[in-house]
Amino acid sequence: MISNLYPPYVHGGAELYVHHIAQRLSAEHDISVITTAPFGSRSSVSNQEVEGKETIYRFYPLNLYSPYEYSLKPTFIKPIWHLFDVWNPHVYTFVKEVLEREKPEVVHVHNFKGLSASVFSATNDLGIPTVHTIHDFDLICPKTTMLTRTNASCTNPHSLCRIYRWFAKRIDLTAVIAPSDFVLKTLSSFGLFPDVPKTKLPLGIEDGEPVPRVSNSTFDILYVGRLGKHKGVDTLIDAVKGLDLPSARLHIAGQGSDRTSLERVAQDDGRIVFYGFLAPDKLRQLYSIADIAVVPSICNESFGIVVPEYYQHGIPVLGSRAGALPELITDGYNGFLFQPGDVAALVALLRTLSSDSRLLTELSTNARRSSTAFDMRVHLRKLEAIYTEVAHAEASSLRVEQRSIS
Repeated sequence: MISNLYPPYVHGGAELYVHHIAQRLSAEHDISVITTAPFGSRSSVSNQEVEGKETIYRFYPLNLYSPYEYSLKPTFIKPIWHLFDVWNPHVYTFVKEVLEREKPEVVHVHNFKGLSASVFSATNDLGIPTVHTIHDFDLICPKTTMLTRTNASCTNPHSLCRIYRWFAKRIDLTAVIAPSDFVLKTLSSFGLFPDVPKTKLPLGIEDGEPVPRVSNSTFDILYVGRLGKHKGVDTLIDAVKGLDLPSARLHIAGQGSDRTSLERVAQDDGRIVFYGFLAPDKLRQLYSIADIAVVPSICNESFGIVVPEYYQHGIPVLGSRAGALPELITDGYNGFLFQPGDVAALVALLRTLSSDSRLLTELSTNARRSSTAFDMRVHLRKLEAIYTEVAHAEASSLRVEQRSIS
C-alpha cells in the first residue's frame, strides 16, 4: 500500500482508513506500506519499521516540505511545491527499490499528494497490477477542493491546473476504486481513466462498541474534521451564534490552517469549544454526549468517513448537499440536508431538533441502523476480491503474451 500519510502523521480520515485496512489484512496477507515522514523526524531519510504485522517504509520525499506540513506553509510557495510534486524522481527511485525488494502481487495506491505520480511510473515499470482508491479530487485539482481562493466553485481553472490534469490523464492503472457515485461521475466528466475498470466501494468502519449515551441538560452539537473554510466550519459557527438557545454547546475537534481565524470568530460565544486533535478515547467522550453532528462542507466531499462513524454511535447528522454527502444522509431518516453555506437553514434545523426529543430519538435509532451498511468485514472481503481479480488478470495477460512470443 502507498499512502502519502500514515499514523502517527494524520490529517484526515483517509490515512486512518489505510491504517485500519492494512492492520486487518496483515492477519492473512503480507502487507507493506510506503509512506512519508516530516523532515527532521527519526525516519526522514528512510526507515523500515514493523507495526503489528505490516512493514512500514517511511521517508522524506525531496521537496520544499513534506505532505504532513502542507497546511502550515505559506500560499506563495505552494505552486513551487506542486511543480516538484508532478513527478518526483527521488520518490520514483525510493518506491521502485522497495517494490523490487518486497515483490508485491498488487499495489494499492491511496492519496499520493507529496509522493507525485511517479509512484505509478514505478509500479508500471515493474509490471505490478495497480489499484487506486480515489479519496479526494487531487487528480483534478492540486488543492483537492475544486474551489477558488474565495471558496467559490472553480469553473475556469488556471493554466497550471490544466497542465496538471493533462498529466493525471496519463496515469496508467489496472483498476480504480471510488467510495461514491459522485466520485465516479466526476472522474467520467473530466475524462479520467475511460478504459479502466471502476468499482464503487464505500469505505468501511471498524465494528466498535457504541459509546453509552450520557444524558445532560445541554443540546450538544459536534463537529469533527479539518478546520478549513472549505469545510464550512464558519457556517456552523455562525449558525450556533445565531441560535437563541443558552443550553446549546458546539464541540469542535480537529486541526487545520484556519483554526486561529475560526477561534477568533467564535471567541465572543462561550458555548463554542475548540479541542484540537483528539485521541480516540477522548473523541469517544464527545460522541457520548453529542445530540447531533454537523458536516457543513462547502467543498464537494468524495465520501465523508466521519458520517458512518457518527451513525455507529447513534448520532444523527446534518450535512450540506455537497458531493457524496446526499448518498450518506437520508433526509428525515438519519439526519437532514441543507444547502452549503446556508446559515439560516442550519439554524432552523438545529432549533427544530433541540425542541423535538422524539424526532431526535427516531433519527438516532435510524442512524445506528444505517451504520451496518459500512461494516469493515464486508468491505475487506470486497477489497480482497478486487485484489485477486486484478492479480489474476495480470497473470493471465502475461501468460497470453508469453505464448504469443513463443
